[in-house]
Amino acid sequence: MGEKQPERVTVAEMSWPEVEAALRAGQATIILPLGATEQHGPHLPLGTDTRLATALAERVARRLGDALVAPPVPVGPSEEHTGFPGTVSIPRDTLTDLLREYVASFDAQGFERVVILPGHGGWFPVVDAAAPELSRTVEADVVAVTGLQRYMELLQEGLTAAGIDVDEPVVHAGASETAMLLALAPSLVSGPLPDGHTGPVSETTLFAEGIEAYDEDGVLGDARPATADAGEVLLEHVATAHAEYVREELDARDQAGES
Repeated sequence: MGEKQPERVTVAEMSWPEVEAALRAGQATIILPLGATEQHGPHLPLGTDTRLATALAERVARRLGDALVAPPVPVGPSEEHTGFPGTVSIPRDTLTDLLREYVASFDAQGFERVVILPGHGGWFPVVDAAAPELSRTVEADVVAVTGLQRYMELLQEGLTAAGIDVDEPVVHAGASETAMLLALAPSLVSGPLPDGHTGPVSETTLFAEGIEAYDEDGVLGDARPATADAGEVLLEHVATAHAEYVREELDARDQAGES
């Protein structure tokens, strides 16, 4: 890692000769952002998770120095949000098959490292379950940036670093996601920012009755303190942590291969 990176890192914005040239120049890592199309309250668009996952993937790619960003998967498992118009929920088995085909395609094209980066909570258990099999079936190193609890901790750390005194044990359309979208695409954020459910959440109730059991607008958390400046701090904090995790994971695998 460390070759000079092309100006663009997003495959969907590149021509095939540009991707081919990047591979030949050593840009052999590809990052797959996993998003969703689901309600995010009355103030955020349904594509929030996809936009955030893609933005984080681009920042991670630039930190790694040898990476490109694949077209994101814009859907995921979103059963608890299907009571809201526009939400698309895909079964986990179908998503696992889709991941398998994505990774096989990258591997066949000569990418040596595939980084799977979920930006939607429902994707984390899917990726956790699929990653070992994916690693066994392709030559490329498959690195899954998983651990939903760790992701939520990173968001909380980012809020604290930005000077926002909000406790977000569960994240959905609250201060952290709203702040990041304000930093990326403020025109997509509608006001006024809502104060959603901030108490405990039972996963059993959430998945049995839907998120509206806790908030009729589908918001978990208080979005009101969110600012664009805080969103930039959050994006940088999470991207830095993700990039460091990928480096450490690949280094650990290299050491295992040498022993």
